[in-house]
Amino acid sequence: MHNFWRRFLQVVSLFGSLLLDVARFLQTAARSRAALSAEILFLRKQLAFYQEHEIKPRRLTDSARAALLVLSRMFNWRDALVIVKPER
Repeated sequence: MHNFWRRFLQVVSLFGSLLLDVARFLQTAARSRAALSAEILFLRKQLAFYQEHEIKPRRLTDSARAALLVLSRMFNWRDALVIVKPER
């Protein structure tokens, strides 16, 4: 029975996190194009910093994995991928 409640709390936590992600998505959708462009630029700079300094990414949570799954169905994410190869 203890295992049931632990699993139940994990599912509730997952749905709570997903609900928070939906709220953030709706908030983002309501922002101006300039604000979204600035955020994208910031995130790209942050990603470049992590790649330059070889910082290892943290493990994804269940809710983050579920959110990425849902988002991947909303657009062709393969077109957004960029392969970067440093010149030697």
